[in-house]
Amino acid sequence: MNKKLLFNFLAVVMLASLILSACGSAPTEAPAAPAETEAPAATEAPAATEAPVTAGLACAPNCQYSDLVIGFLQTGSEGGWRAANTASFKETAEQLGLTLKFYDSQNDLAKQVAGFHQFIQDPEVNVIVLAALETTGWEEVLQEAKDAGKIVVIEDRRIDAPETLYSTYIGSDFALEGRKAAEEMCKLLEGSESKKVWELVGNVGSSAAKDRGQGFREGMTACGIEIVNSQTGNWSATEGKQVTEAWLKESKDVQGIFAQNDEMGFGAIEALKEAGLVPGVDVKILSVDATAGAFKAMLAGELNVTVECNPLLAPQVYEAALNAANGEELPAWVPSQEGVFRSDDPNLQEITDGRTY
Repeated sequence: MNKKLLFNFLAVVMLASLILSACGSAPTEAPAAPAETEAPAATEAPAATEAPVTAGLACAPNCQYSDLVIGFLQTGSEGGWRAANTASFKETAEQLGLTLKFYDSQNDLAKQVAGFHQFIQDPEVNVIVLAALETTGWEEVLQEAKDAGKIVVIEDRRIDAPETLYSTYIGSDFALEGRKAAEEMCKLLEGSESKKVWELVGNVGSSAAKDRGQGFREGMTACGIEIVNSQTGNWSATEGKQVTEAWLKESKDVQGIFAQNDEMGFGAIEALKEAGLVPGVDVKILSVDATAGAFKAMLAGELNVTVECNPLLAPQVYEAALNAANGEELPAWVPSQEGVFRSDDPNLQEITDGRTY
């Protein structure tokens, strides 16, 4: 073989080797293509934010009351009912052996929200209990609490927020209380030709005031009651008296007063007496709460009816908090048991003697 032929032969061999080498490298790029790399997208399907709050603590499912550190955001001082509600939480906490951190919002929404933030940031607090001053504006702090792993229980007053942001609400059916009040006022004014009623409203932003007013209006049309005056007395006996005094200066043509809590009812009673009217006789008085003071007023004949709103909610709230701590799913609402009491009840004195709040 001459040199020229030998050179051509070697060139062909080298070219074939290069081609075979290039084809053999292709499989090394294949791992970038497998469909398995898109599988994690399936983990995004569950809508976790739409599920009920069932957050548990590290001690779950065997948490005890001694494991709970509860931050309680109270509204502030509003008379006998609120004092009994506060006492219920403090006394029951001591009985159960849990740690309670109490925050008095002093009837100031900004302070209550600030207190909520404090409990979120407090590493010891694992449960936050809220008695809300207002129904709205809670979504942001509730989300923060959820993100921080805090259990939230709403007590006494409802809020307008997604139920997925808190564990449960424990308290009264305020609209039902309003309907009960309307039914009782209808009975009180049954023989009256005129049925003009004045309404003393609580804090206008609270669920108790909104729902009691709505419930009362739902029931009052059945017997022709007419609300001719309606104004807030802010749950206060002093303000309830002032509002009633102002109305009496304009007119004394009133047959009934619906006070959305006992304290404002007490204020109305005093205003009527100072104006020369006999409360409970000349003007029928109906209030909500059923505190010990209301029973004394009924025994005196000055208050006709009180619709109960049970303040002793701590045992139910703490039990719910413990269940949530152990990861249990709770009902959206746990109602409290309540009744209606009238001045002509035969066992009124016995009930009064046994009243603890």
